Amino acid sequence: MTQPTRQALTAFGGMAIGLAMFVIIERLVVPRYDFATPADSAIPFVPLTWPIYMLFFPFIIAMSALARERDFDSFRCAATMAFLLSFVCFVWFPEEIPRPDQATIDNAFLRQRLARLWMMDLASNGCPSLHVSITCLACRMVWPTPHRWYVAATGVLICLSTLTLKQHTLADVAGGLSMALLCAGLTARLKRQEVFHGAT
Repeated sequence: MTQPTRQALTAFGGMAIGLAMFVIIERLVVPRYDFATPADSAIPFVPLTWPIYMLFFPFIIAMSALARERDFDSFRCAATMAFLLSFVCFVWFPEEIPRPDQATIDNAFLRQRLARLWMMDLASNGCPSLHVSITCLACRMVWPTPHRWYVAATGVLICLSTLTLKQHTLADVAGGLSMALLCAGLTARLKRQEVFHGAT
């Protein structure tokens, strides 16, 4: 098995496990907090951004296949941290995310897609946004490659789609970015310690 294939399969398996745990926690907690602000209300609901939002999953797998082995190892460590710390936040600060009325969606195909999405992904487990955290970590993973700006632009669109699809609030996105920075920093520190101890 080639390295890109192995990394892609590892990412797929990790995301499948993380998604399963996410869904389970959603059904165990009772949302108590509302982090929506007037600024969130000013952001339009754009159902057409559903494909961009769903691009998240193939995006992470593709970036994992493209990354250098050492960068993928750092991503895997940071992403695992992000998942686990976010799960703790979901339990301690369960958020109720305001969702728009499905009847306002004119396109029947998109209305059906969003209905299925919201049936599986309940209006909770919002802050921090794992969509944002993992996307940012994936962009960092492939930053050394020549495709960095195309990847970054795609990552920004995916993060913005969490707002235009009303999957997350601005607080969730800020939390997701902060979680990515925290976990990337902790991973870099662990890697430096490994190199130091290995040298001694």
